[in-house]
Amino acid sequence: MTGKKVTWGVENYKMAIENRLTHSSASMMWSKGIMRFYHNELALNVPESVYFPREDSLLLAGVLEKEKLQSKKVLEVGCGSGFLSIVMASGKAIVTAVDASKDAVEATKLNAKKNDVSLACFASNLFSAVTSKFDLIVFNPPYLPDDSDDKTYSGGKSGREVIEKFIKQAKNHLNKNGKILLLISSLTGEQDVLSLFHTCSFKTKIAAREKIPWEELLVIEAIV
Repeated sequence: MTGKKVTWGVENYKMAIENRLTHSSASMMWSKGIMRFYHNELALNVPESVYFPREDSLLLAGVLEKEKLQSKKVLEVGCGSGFLSIVMASGKAIVTAVDASKDAVEATKLNAKKNDVSLACFASNLFSAVTSKFDLIVFNPPYLPDDSDDKTYSGGKSGREVIEKFIKQAKNHLNKNGKILLLISSLTGEQDVLSLFHTCSFKTKIAAREKIPWEELLVIEAIV
C-alpha cells in the first residue's frame, strides 16, 4: 500500500513554513541577521541562509538524547546549524557533520566551538565527499512535496527526491549493525519511504511521532 498523494501548492507550502516559525517551541532571538537558538545548555547562532532548528529538529534531538552514543562513530547528513551534531557530540559520540551548503558548514564549525564540543565538518552533497563508515547516520532532509528552489524544505514534487538518493547510498556508509535515523513528514508519504528502505534491504520501525499543525512528524529507524 502506498501513501496517499498530496497536492501541495505553493500557498500551502508557504503557510506551513510560516506555521513552523509561529508555533515552534524552539527558543529563538534575532540579532543583526542572526537567529540565536537555545536548547537546554546549548546556544547556537544561525544565519538566515541556514535552516533554523524547529519541531522536526527537536523531535530528532529527543530520540538522539536517548541513544547510547559514547564512542559511537556517527554522521549527520545535512547538518545545517550543527544542532543535532552538537547534541551527539555532547553525548560523547565521534561526530562527522556534512552539508552541501558552505554557510551551513561554517555555522556548524562556529557553533561546535561555541558549545565546546569536537567534531569534523566539511562540505558534501549527501555522501559525495564521505569515505568512511559509521555506526549511526542521521538525516533531517528536505521532505515537503514542493518543487520550489528552497532546498532546505523542498523535497521535489513527491517530497522524496533527496530521501530516495540518500537511502540508496547510505548502506555503503554503515558499519555492521549500523542504523539510520531519518526524519520525515506525513506529507512525505510514510509508507512510500518505508518501501524505499525495504527495497534496499533495511528493517524499519518508527522511533518517534509528533502531531503538529498541518502534519505529523516521524523519525524512522532503519537497520541494515
